[in-house]
Amino acid sequence: MTVTLSWLGHSTVTIDLPGARLLTDPLLRRRAGPLVRRHPAPRPESWQSPDAVLLSHLHHDHCELSSLRMVPEAAVYSSPRNARWLRRRGVPAAGLPDSSWLPLPCGERVELRQVRADHRHRPMPHRPNDAHGHLIRTPDVTVWAVGDTSLYDEMATVPELLGRRLDVILVPISGWGPRLSAGHLDGPQAARACGLARARWALPVHWGTLHLPGQQQRPRGWMDRPRQEFEEALTELAPDCTPIDLRPGESWSLPG
Repeated sequence: MTVTLSWLGHSTVTIDLPGARLLTDPLLRRRAGPLVRRHPAPRPESWQSPDAVLLSHLHHDHCELSSLRMVPEAAVYSSPRNARWLRRRGVPAAGLPDSSWLPLPCGERVELRQVRADHRHRPMPHRPNDAHGHLIRTPDVTVWAVGDTSLYDEMATVPELLGRRLDVILVPISGWGPRLSAGHLDGPQAARACGLARARWALPVHWGTLHLPGQQQRPRGWMDRPRQEFEEALTELAPDCTPIDLRPGESWSLPG
């Protein structure tokens, strides 16, 4: 087994590698500020004891301080400015360089690299506005946790940065409301990102999880529609990429 992914809702994914557990953008409670989960909070065994947390940016639906404090043993990796902000709030965080690989002190030769994300359309006066994705590389598998972003042509350079083909992309396909704001990918744009990066497998995230109270059913079906639109577009725009069909709390392992 080279990698097992557990989608815990929104952008929270547990990435289990040989000897290492990584956790992306942990949102581990029932609520994130005013936003409410559609499903129960993740079971502790699905996220406990990560070796590292990969934090894409500091928006409240990705950087929820109470959730970060539920994994106090894990080092948090983000941009240098984000890391300084987190350390001032008691979260053990390390800044990642922009253009080099960082070996993680866990697992069997797990390396981490920061990669571009275009997501600065909602600046926060009280938090840094850096946003990045993360590339993960082991001798056996490659993963791109895209993070919130708009589409950009340089996504095609991801295999070059990895030094080989991209195995799995964790790609956001929606938001937490029926109207998608700038700096995000809709289903067809996410499918295009999969095609540009030439990914083998795609796990759609950031959909069907969070909503404002009373908004879940208005308009009807908005929380599930992005998934269908993504799969339809993937067939056309990235036919060599296979979607991974998960609901919050479910897991998938890369076929041998």
